Amino acid sequence: MAQKSLLRNLFKVKKRTLVIGIHGLSNKPPKRLLTHWWRRSIEEGLSKIDKSPTQFDFKMLYWADLLYPTPLSLKCKDEDDPLFIEEPYISEKQLQVHARKGLIQIFRNLIQYIKEIIFLSRIGLNKFRKPFDAIVKIGFKDLDIYYNEEAPKNEQMFEDYFRNKVRSRLIKLLLKNKRKDILLVAHSMGSIIAYDVLLSLKHRVKVKYFVALGSPMGLPLIRENIMKDHHLPFVEEEEAYPPTPEGVENWYSFCDREDNIGAHYNLADYYVENVRGVKPIGKYVENNYKEWKTDNAHKSFGYLRCIEMAEVVNEFLLGGRSSLLAKGKQLFMRKGREQT
Repeated sequence: MAQKSLLRNLFKVKKRTLVIGIHGLSNKPPKRLLTHWWRRSIEEGLSKIDKSPTQFDFKMLYWADLLYPTPLSLKCKDEDDPLFIEEPYISEKQLQVHARKGLIQIFRNLIQYIKEIIFLSRIGLNKFRKPFDAIVKIGFKDLDIYYNEEAPKNEQMFEDYFRNKVRSRLIKLLLKNKRKDILLVAHSMGSIIAYDVLLSLKHRVKVKYFVALGSPMGLPLIRENIMKDHHLPFVEEEEAYPPTPEGVENWYSFCDREDNIGAHYNLADYYVENVRGVKPIGKYVENNYKEWKTDNAHKSFGYLRCIEMAEVVNEFLLGGRSSLLAKGKQLFMRKGREQT
């Protein structure tokens, strides 16, 4: 009887690990669907590793609704409709089957590629404030609002400030789960939001793994914005080197070679270590979503299932399982001492 009670106590222990995802800029499908697609992508990656865990707790930090009242919809079939889902989740097996490009799609891809090369790549204009701000305002609405929205003068309205709204959502989610081991995976602009929150929380929350996918955080003017936003000292007209958040135990930055948004992928060159000696580890990976008709090497689904991401998730989940077994061992030992 006592043994059954002990087993019940063991399995009442809440899941020790939590994977939190943060999506990037632009409108998205509804939260439930996007969460499902992210989970499917992560599961695809884990399937490449023998005997990897198949079950994991996953939550999506969804913020597209703060800027886009109506989400993208699978019901929308008109490709010119702003609610049409141009880049749905496509499994690896189905990628090449569906990846047919028309002339219009090829032209759109070319325009996007030229824009990224001119303003975001290593040879682009991203070191110059005026052209950088101009292209952000024109082509990256979410990022423009995040950095350039005028702060309300009325303090009572400050919570309606977009930057505070999105950060507040992540802060609440992290604090609510701070007793768990957390893997925080953030795509594109989501990595900026995640970084800002982790830096502001300092030691209040520990994150086992912070993974940035296709992150623009290496761009000179993004780093300058970070320094200004967090009131960190730096010299104007010189390179800015922000710190690694104190609560981060491991930080990875993954980027496809063809992803111009994450061209400055090796964040170790631009971010200094924290007191633990932790700093980013940058690595090129293969984002196979670029095989889809949009030629998008920046898409989240391709990053989430790449083998490097899968290895991080696998290591994280196995570590959490070890923690659960250790907890069980402690319960058995404590019960044994009580009986003697």
